[in-house]
Amino acid sequence: MKKLLTLLVFVCLFSSSFFAQSTNFNEGKKALEAEDFDGALNFFTKDLADYPTSAMTFYYRAWVYYYKSENARALNDVNSGIKNTAKKEEKLKAAFYELRAKINIEIDEPTNALADYSMAIKLDATDDDYYVGRAQLYYDTEMLAKAEADYLAVLKLDETSARAFAGLGRNYVAQQKYVEADKILAKLKKLHPDYSTAYFYSAISQYKQGKFDAAIEESFQAFRLDDSDESNRDLFLDYADKNYPLALSKVSYRMKEEPGNPFWAAYKGILLQDKGDYSDAIPCFSLAIKLSDEAPFSLYSRRGRCYLSNGMSALAIKDYDFVLNNDSTRPYDYAYRADAKRLLGYYTEAIKDFTNAITLQPGDAWFYCRRGWVYEEFLKNNNAGLNDFNKAIEIDKTYAYTYLHRGRMYKLKLNEPQKAKDDFETILKLDTVMLVGGNCRHYALFELDRNKEAIDWMDKILIQFPLEGNYYDAACLYSLMKKSTESIKYITLAFENGYRDLTHLNSDDDLDNVRNMPQFKSVLEKWTKIINLELQNAAPKEETTTNELTAGTKNRTVVIPMIKKGSGTYEVACKINDLPLNFIFDTGASDISISQTEVQFMLKNNYLNKSDIHGTQQYLDANGNVELGTKIVLRKVEIGDFVLNNVAASVVNNNKAPLLFGQSALDKYGKIIIDNENKTITISNMKK
Repeated sequence: MKKLLTLLVFVCLFSSSFFAQSTNFNEGKKALEAEDFDGALNFFTKDLADYPTSAMTFYYRAWVYYYKSENARALNDVNSGIKNTAKKEEKLKAAFYELRAKINIEIDEPTNALADYSMAIKLDATDDDYYVGRAQLYYDTEMLAKAEADYLAVLKLDETSARAFAGLGRNYVAQQKYVEADKILAKLKKLHPDYSTAYFYSAISQYKQGKFDAAIEESFQAFRLDDSDESNRDLFLDYADKNYPLALSKVSYRMKEEPGNPFWAAYKGILLQDKGDYSDAIPCFSLAIKLSDEAPFSLYSRRGRCYLSNGMSALAIKDYDFVLNNDSTRPYDYAYRADAKRLLGYYTEAIKDFTNAITLQPGDAWFYCRRGWVYEEFLKNNNAGLNDFNKAIEIDKTYAYTYLHRGRMYKLKLNEPQKAKDDFETILKLDTVMLVGGNCRHYALFELDRNKEAIDWMDKILIQFPLEGNYYDAACLYSLMKKSTESIKYITLAFENGYRDLTHLNSDDDLDNVRNMPQFKSVLEKWTKIINLELQNAAPKEETTTNELTAGTKNRTVVIPMIKKGSGTYEVACKINDLPLNFIFDTGASDISISQTEVQFMLKNNYLNKSDIHGTQQYLDANGNVELGTKIVLRKVEIGDFVLNNVAASVVNNNKAPLLFGQSALDKYGKIIIDNENKTITISNMKK
């Protein structure tokens, strides 16, 4: 807590100096030591009512006010205390000046603060806290020579002072005197090998010298010694991108040394997530959650992001459900869950989640931009989409992607070419620096018919940042330009470099110009198989488990998340002939039931052959109604890691009919348990 340690130390130092202490004063000290600041304030105020010239009570109460950020009252008590301090009590008076210096720093009066520190040192030149406080202020105000002098003065008082050595090292780094900094910090590490700050500043020195591996080593040591300090953690994670294998090896080694410690599994997951290795990050987060007595929600949130980035939207929703059911104040978790719902086609529910995010954090333009996109692109509500895009731009006029969405809307849907052109030209003014991701200048150049410039900019991005998201952008750009060879080349590179979001790819209209080409289909089919295998391996142990039984048999159990769809129905993720689809799990339906829309898509994209169609039949729906539909045979049906072959299905003569997972498939499973409370289906064994 703020300044509490300093105050309690002072309690110990000075309480013995005053023997005739009142009951209220003593009770105030007890309350202070118990961290009951309001109680302490009450007792000290009563004591001053009885003894209005008690300097010690003024000091204590001033500290309590300072802790509570009531700076004016703290300052008044300090000034009253200085007036009432006996001349011989120089140490107490010096302590008052130090406290006033701290208050002056809080109220942005550094000149007054320096004067107070100097007076404290004049009154008591033996207290190194005063030199260190003043040195810090000198450092903050860029008076580095004076800061150095104060740290050297501390070393005269205590030649082993860790704070002084660390301050000098930091001072030399700020002055780019890296040789001197390294010498001082090396000595500090020898004197105090467990002092994390020494490694922290040593890491900064190494990094500024371009010695990135050494910087990673030093920052990790600081992190390991004091993992509670966010600065240590953030420094290590920032430096890790210079050599991810080295950073990962450091964390992996600690995982082996401390296999029961969830901390290291969590941070290995964070490193992998930052690197874009979502499949590998997922089991790390799952292990950290399993090892934690009470895993922080951030682990579920991070795993949800990895599921989302890996195309495992249903599992992402499950993690976000858990987080938000326990803490409904997390706007970004609502937004990411909304994205997962969007990818699964639950657009109305996505809108609700984006709205929750906006309610919690109305000043974030990104939430409006994403909600506007769902309104405009998927719900075909141009007015709502335009309103959200306008609101996003009103909040943040620097986010280029909002102008891209709005510009395309003006151009393609609202027939306002001049407004579209204005938005695209605004992007050119904003998006002038190539970033790791989120670039959109190339799209604006294309929309303005400046294709050569668009290609040149895209090429520069790929040279500087050859990452999966940028390769995917290149595939989209060339598709829009109807350059199919280049588009297919870059979608291949996107997959090879880690792109995994098949759901988004299959619905992205930027790729419509190449989607039906045989070469594109071939690439997509190849990578769909690879990704599906990766997804199976990435599924956490709690989702898929295998138990050995007697007589060499296996009892296989799969737990599958369900997504509520209203009216008491639930959907589960399945794959039909390797095409990911979501079906309503319907024990009352006689067959798997598919609408004409899905069948047409499957035929068009080679997920279904004409030979799979077997005429018409009557079938019974969940309400007991007899309907006439086309009978087909599905060569491969996957749910969890169970695979069924040659399953009968019916095509409903209705484009809006829901997809039903019925008895023609369910009868082939063994035991099925539907858990409505936890929104899961458990399937055990398959019938022979």
